[in-house]
Amino acid sequence: MVLQLGQALGRGARRAFSVSGIVALLLTICYQVVFVGSFNTIIVNRLPSSVQPDDVGTIGFTLPLSTEAAAALGLVALLFGVVVFLVTARLLTRDLAALSSVPGELFTRRIGYAFLSALVVSVALTVVIPVGFALLFIPGLFLTVSLQFALFAVAVEDTGPIDALRRSWELASGNRWRLLALVVLFGVLGGIGGVVGSLFSFVSPSAGQLASLAINSVLIIVMYGILADSFVQLGGGSAPSTSSLA
Repeated sequence: MVLQLGQALGRGARRAFSVSGIVALLLTICYQVVFVGSFNTIIVNRLPSSVQPDDVGTIGFTLPLSTEAAAALGLVALLFGVVVFLVTARLLTRDLAALSSVPGELFTRRIGYAFLSALVVSVALTVVIPVGFALLFIPGLFLTVSLQFALFAVAVEDTGPIDALRRSWELASGNRWRLLALVVLFGVLGGIGGVVGSLFSFVSPSAGQLASLAINSVLIIVMYGILADSFVQLGGGSAPSTSSLA
């Protein structure tokens, strides 16, 4: 099946700005704020006492936690981010008419199995794709394009890690140039979001960082909406909201 880019962009935006997309956005902002705040807190707590207070403020916002508590909270937030993606993928791949509802079943259906599978896939992608980029860059792009639906397969179709990677490869086959165009678009949007967010740094570093997180979270959900519609297109139809495609 040939990916229709115009449809993916238009329908993807509708998915992102639906009720389901807004719920996913709020979850994304929450886990990112907690994770970044925890990371900043660890850095500030480990700075030598000779560092001036004004210099500490340039790091960004922090949380009133010890280093150990911040590290534990950051790890929890990072793992929660995996769950947020799984839920987001399930929400946004449904029929457009269903996006005004947020069924609780999408938060719980085989979530433990999906979480473990997503972790394995994430680790695999974290290792394989950078190696591809190190090999003259082009293999990294090829792998990024070919495997970007793997986590969607885990979330929506309840597949295991190996089947998810295979499924993504099959969906990308014949559409890699179109999917590469999406990757480039996402990179441009990310750059614009970073520039806009940095403008708030003139108010304060903390405000700039929070603004960047909010803006990037919106762009992330738009990206997920476009990928969700692409996944649905290439998969031959919308994923059911209450059962596995398998």
